[in-house]
Amino acid sequence: MLSASLPPLPHHTLLKDIRALSQAHQMPVLLVGGAVRDWLIGAASADLDFAVQGNAIALARAVANVLGGHFYVLDHARGAARVILRTDGQAHLSNIATPSSLILDFSTCRGATWEDDLLGRDFTINAIALDLRALDLGSPDCKSPDSKSPDSKSPDLGHRVLLDPTGGLADLSRRIIRQVRPNAIAGDPVRALRAARLALALAATIEPDTARAMRQAAAHMSRPSPERVRDELMKLLELPNAAQGVRLLDSCELLGAIVPEIKAMRACTPASPHVFNVLEHTFVVMDYADRLLAGQFAADLCFAPDGAQWAKLTDHFAQSVTGERSRAALFRFALLLHDSGKPATHVMDAQGNLFFPNHAAAGAELAGRRARALKLSNDETRRVGLIVRHHTRPNQMARTGETSLRALYHLWRDAGDCMPELALLCVADGMGKAGANTPLEDRQRRGRMAKWILDTYYTRFAPAVAPQPLIQGEDVLALGIAPGPKIGQMIESVREAQMAGDITTRAEALAMLRLIADDSRRP
Repeated sequence: MLSASLPPLPHHTLLKDIRALSQAHQMPVLLVGGAVRDWLIGAASADLDFAVQGNAIALARAVANVLGGHFYVLDHARGAARVILRTDGQAHLSNIATPSSLILDFSTCRGATWEDDLLGRDFTINAIALDLRALDLGSPDCKSPDSKSPDSKSPDLGHRVLLDPTGGLADLSRRIIRQVRPNAIAGDPVRALRAARLALALAATIEPDTARAMRQAAAHMSRPSPERVRDELMKLLELPNAAQGVRLLDSCELLGAIVPEIKAMRACTPASPHVFNVLEHTFVVMDYADRLLAGQFAADLCFAPDGAQWAKLTDHFAQSVTGERSRAALFRFALLLHDSGKPATHVMDAQGNLFFPNHAAAGAELAGRRARALKLSNDETRRVGLIVRHHTRPNQMARTGETSLRALYHLWRDAGDCMPELALLCVADGMGKAGANTPLEDRQRRGRMAKWILDTYYTRFAPAVAPQPLIQGEDVLALGIAPGPKIGQMIESVREAQMAGDITTRAEALAMLRLIADDSRRP
């Protein structure tokens, strides 16, 4: 239940500045949507949405100019603009406990009244608004004066003026996801994905009519832009229980509408020791990956990094590739498609057992195609492809007991800084064979391999510790080798020896280079 005693309103200094600007421009403003919802349940938000009675684009530009933010128009026709504020080192934002940036979205009020605007939103818990005009923003407590806003239709909760024409407060208290109107999802199918994400993030129940609308929206997922679909999917994959969310999307028939490759995966069932079809195997792998990313290293995984290694892993997966999506979300996207190549590559032996030669390469092609269709960046698409293409190599190394530096160098040369992803995937992929019934010996082999890969990567291959090459192209040219592919091959041979620990000094590198050059001249 919501408490009448709520925490102080976040961003009160910022809201005070925005209210002053809105009054100067004679444009009333409401704080709406997720920021209000999160505040009511005691959470902070780095995204603030404002409904404006007036020219929202002009107000957003004024906010950016006064507060030193970056401004751009989201939608001229609908009167929507965004301001991005850097919060680090900004005195007027010093009370904001957020990441290094804060996103402020301003949109022109939909309809003639505030109620019209709120009734046009997606879910009741997002249709609660805070009227800035009626608040005393002189302190974080933000208590309202005695009089309410003339537009307020709702009681004053905790001495703060809230507008709640759709019953969002009651639904939020009971953790229920309910569309505002019967056609809210039908009018914008992306809202079906958002409903799943909110249910997951808030541990909420989806109201039956809303759940039906989500399933009906699956047939219309081609209507929204790929970018909007991508953004909602990736936000879900950012959540610590993303595997549960992917299962929810599948139960609503939404996953196949976004990632059609899963249809063939569901119909493909490998032989023993696998006990799941390829799609269920994928879900199980994602379940275990969520545990690993959360630091839940139970004994059954046979894998537990030490404190220093875990700190590096945490930092690695929190990093973003584009500034919008974390490595953790991108990793989960790759997990979803890591075995997508199996259905097209399966062969059956005389005993009826299925094998999947080169399925990783085939899966990398499919994953890259899906990433491009969803408009992931080129770098994100490349990384997804690397993870899928090379995900079987640590498994093979674990099976054969391969622990040479040269073999690991070859993997690092091909996969680069995706090595931590491959290490965790080695563990999770093994558990995907039979879940808790996966043979102990297999779990132990994979756990040892993942630990060794991470130990070696962070002490020898990671960008922060990898030694500089001992030779350059001019060293090869100085030996009289003509320009061409041979130069790169010779440099790579020396680099491999260096990273494998066979040579450690420039003198040794030059001596090896001369031997290679002499060999290349022999008839």
